[in-house]
Amino acid sequence: MSNRPVPPEMETGELAVHIVSDGGAQDHVLLLGRDVAGVRVREWHPGNWSKGPDESVVSASALIARLEGVVRNRQRIEPDVRTVCSWIAGTPR
Repeated sequence: MSNRPVPPEMETGELAVHIVSDGGAQDHVLLLGRDVAGVRVREWHPGNWSKGPDESVVSASALIARLEGVVRNRQRIEPDVRTVCSWIAGTPR
């Protein structure tokens, strides 16, 4: 049995991630999905709340590096970064 946190996947197998900023002005919402080329990212942020998400496919290692940078900048990630990285770890690099 593993001590890793269990990511709260949605029925679609996707993981919703909220990057929380002070006062909420720079919040981001990421919807992560597995893709043969890495991680499919749909991202909502202050510049596109009403237009729809930016979409991309990134490597698992690039996404982990981005999230670690978010934490270094003292922003909060929900679910916590360990949980998200655990989910990403199941994605091809």
